[in-house]
Amino acid sequence: MFFSLRLFFCASPSPLTLPLSGDVRIHWALVVLSVIGAILLTWHLRTKDMNFLEPAGVDLPPEDNGSEIAVLQPVIDDQPKITGDIIPQENPEKIKEPEILKITESDLGDLEASPGLDEYREFASKNSPDRLFELSSTLRARGQFQRALLAIERVIDTSKADPESLSEAAKGIAALSPTLPRWSIDSTSEFSLNLHLGTSKPPSDPLKKAILDVALLIRESSGDQLDIIPTINSSDNPQAPENSPIALWLATPGDEPSSSSLITLRLSNDEAEFFPEISLAVFKAIRSHLTRLGYPTPLDVEDSGRDLLSFRITRLMWRDFARSLHKEKDEPDPEETEDESDTTEQD
Repeated sequence: MFFSLRLFFCASPSPLTLPLSGDVRIHWALVVLSVIGAILLTWHLRTKDMNFLEPAGVDLPPEDNGSEIAVLQPVIDDQPKITGDIIPQENPEKIKEPEILKITESDLGDLEASPGLDEYREFASKNSPDRLFELSSTLRARGQFQRALLAIERVIDTSKADPESLSEAAKGIAALSPTLPRWSIDSTSEFSLNLHLGTSKPPSDPLKKAILDVALLIRESSGDQLDIIPTINSSDNPQAPENSPIALWLATPGDEPSSSSLITLRLSNDEAEFFPEISLAVFKAIRSHLTRLGYPTPLDVEDSGRDLLSFRITRLMWRDFARSLHKEKDEPDPEETEDESDTTEQD
């Protein structure tokens, strides 16, 4: 393809004017190259003295080739000698957690015999909570649900468990307990205890109901081992302030009772909070006594008083708590024993 170009000259004559006739044809490639060349030549002539790499009006520091830094580097004459192969450190994400040892038949115990409340205590004292959970799972697979519950209870009353393991154990107890019969079916073997509430004002009906509900909860949580009798001690002082503190403690019946530690608290004005507040105070009194018996110190948890009494005190702990109070009551006074021995010698 060609472009047609007509050349017209001025009318004024000139010695350099050449007569032309017809059309002058120029190849299209020459036209394109001429246009591009004109653009590049114009851009080069206008920008050849410009510096696009440095900001205008700003003095930059001289280029640092690292010579000064090299002077500050210490000269190491002797390189450390490394003997043996260098073992690269494993990626923490790839480090596998230690595997839990498989539960053996000896760990399960004698499945043909009825277990005691203290079953698996020796196992729990030597193993982690994870192995106790594995033991409980194995027992459930064998259909030994009562033993499975005992294995979970050992997490709370024997093992050195962290808060997460304690919460998991409480959930396991909550799931298994309703499916099993009460531990004690003989009413003659129950431990009788009084749940005392001391107040300066006459107790209200909601307060009476709250302490009765706590007594029933303790009996249920202990597997019918404890017979709790609510006892309200009131001075019936009509001039006592409305928000007077109350006292709570558990004790054996009789004239010379043996009792747990005493907890004082002020109830809120909301009657619906009586049961949560009283159950929490009773839990503190019982756990304080159990700590003196050698049980692990309870960790701070945000569970309600109902859950604490139901799932953070095992049936073994309830039995030992009641047994310790009755044992203290039944123990003879050393002075009386000495007097009786002296009388016997005189006779």
